[in-house]
Amino acid sequence: MALPVEQVDAPHVPWTTRDTWLGVALFVLWLLAGMALALLIRVLELNVNQGLFVAVAELVFLIPAWWFAVRKYGVGWQALGLRSFKGSMLGLGCGLMILSTLFNAAYGLFLGLFGLRTQVDLVPVFADLSYPWILLIAGMVIAPVVEEIFFRGFVFAGLRPRYGWQKAAVISAALFAVIHFQPTAMIPIFILGLIFALLYQRSNSIWPAIIMHFATNTLGLGAAYLLSTMDVPV
Repeated sequence: MALPVEQVDAPHVPWTTRDTWLGVALFVLWLLAGMALALLIRVLELNVNQGLFVAVAELVFLIPAWWFAVRKYGVGWQALGLRSFKGSMLGLGCGLMILSTLFNAAYGLFLGLFGLRTQVDLVPVFADLSYPWILLIAGMVIAPVVEEIFFRGFVFAGLRPRYGWQKAAVISAALFAVIHFQPTAMIPIFILGLIFALLYQRSNSIWPAIIMHFATNTLGLGAAYLLSTMDVPV
């Protein structure tokens, strides 16, 4: 039976579709600047902590959402989805994440037939870091919060009035997948984006998506970090 996902009492957001696309454009400009900076750091062989770089890059996600929503219209951060929610939404989120995990396992096996991996191997990255806890905090705490505020609280909510929640979910999930720059992981990340948008649509809060996002990143990063501390082949 189809899930009753249509949310007739979804709260109105003051920013427009134009504001949303301008925010996306600003984000893309920052993304390009960040890529250029990362390339410069590599060429000059500068000693920059990768965890700190990721943390700062993630926090910049908040600038477009703040500029085109909070600052421009004088609203609070709750307008970006930081609201209370029903506990049953976590049950829905867990169920959807289990289905996503099963798909990812099958997808990973399929990629393995061609000698490919779904995700970049982070074990050697953690092994080379002097302060791996910075990358753990950036990936497990900062990323889920700021990415959900931007992609779901700002982009999805801003596009929903004009395009409808389904198309807005697809657009925000596609952007979410593309910015991770992992071609083999784009399909699983896109599916996660759809799940997070659905949770927001059902709950009118981004907290369920943040919690599921946190759980996903914690499992992946935590496993990579633990493996990096063990003398075992990976």
